[in-house]
Amino acid sequence: MISSAFTPITKSFLRNKFQVFLAFGYLCFWIFYAINPVWRPQWWLDNYLVFAFVALLILTHKKYPLSDTSYLLITVFMCFHAVGANKSYSNVDLGFWISKTFGFARPNVYDRLVHFLFGFFMGYPLHEVLRRYSTFRRVWWYVLPVEFILSYSAVYEIIEAATAWSLPPEQYDPFVGLQGDIWDGYRDMSCAAIGAVCSVVIILIMAYRKQILTKSHFKI
Repeated sequence: MISSAFTPITKSFLRNKFQVFLAFGYLCFWIFYAINPVWRPQWWLDNYLVFAFVALLILTHKKYPLSDTSYLLITVFMCFHAVGANKSYSNVDLGFWISKTFGFARPNVYDRLVHFLFGFFMGYPLHEVLRRYSTFRRVWWYVLPVEFILSYSAVYEIIEAATAWSLPPEQYDPFVGLQGDIWDGYRDMSCAAIGAVCSVVIILIMAYRKQILTKSHFKI
């Protein structure tokens, strides 16, 4: 049974077969989608933060390990990102299918989906970091993940726009993925925030159910 934010965890990476499987599986997945991307310069830009984030996970694992559930959610999100980076986001078939099926005006909504999944999947690991390693009051375990995700999304959009300004005019829109929407950055941030709120609501429900099962008083 995989561990969660509410259960004890194994600090040794090599002794945790599930985490070893996740790491190896993601590496194979990433290598596959690193081959022949639509536009290699954008692929590099999309992966700089991945390299930094993976390095952070490795460096902090020994002292500040997370549960199997958190690493699973992180891995799933990063797989979605790997696909988007390979296809420059606006060319992912799933995005076209979603737009066509649900009648969205935006030709391809894959980038919006990944922004939502960023908030949805990363909310849990951020909550766990606060639960396990912070001295904040409980209420902040649920508030700060949303605040962090919204803040990070805003900084990311600023960096993305600043990087795009250095490109030739004809490459600006494809890189940023506006698809004709001047409010693209704001909508992306909104999707991430909505995903984070959904994640926190689910965590609250899980915490409440756990308190009911243990017959203890529920506190936020």
